[in-house]
Amino acid sequence: MKSIIKLYLKLFLQTAIIYFLIMALFDLALGNQLTLWNYVPKSLFVGVFVSLILVSIHVNKLKKNGIKNISDANVGVNQTRIISSELNKSELIQKLKSDSTIGKMEMREIENGVLFQTGMTMKSWGEEIKIILKFNKNSNFEYQVSSRPKLKTTLVDYGKNLENVNSIENLMKNIS
Repeated sequence: MKSIIKLYLKLFLQTAIIYFLIMALFDLALGNQLTLWNYVPKSLFVGVFVSLILVSIHVNKLKKNGIKNISDANVGVNQTRIISSELNKSELIQKLKSDSTIGKMEMREIENGVLFQTGMTMKSWGEEIKIILKFNKNSNFEYQVSSRPKLKTTLVDYGKNLENVNSIENLMKNIS
């Protein structure tokens, strides 16, 4: 629960401060008188309103994705997981390319792994997914899978990056 409160506070502060600055700049540009008490109540209201709505939607999406205990690890937008698999790098790439969702993403091979990038959609500014081979012993491979938003200032992703990591894990574990 503590992590949700931190997210509410972060989003509240970011939204309230940005709203405050934008309104002050507009009034300054229009030649209106700048009064601190004119902006503070409006900024607080906008900050509370936006943070309540966006974080509530984010938490709801996490719960729909099967997260029961919300913590700092799964509430954030940067998601990383170590996944063991029997697939070597080339088999993994083939399997990822043949997937209906991941196969549509822009793919680039990098040292010891692969990088996927998605474009901007109505739900997201785009994601960057890295899969890096960390360990290889006797046909047992260990990969570090990470997904993060392209836009570094993203505070809420509605569980999209966690969903990306989960779908890659399911694809890697489902050997056919």
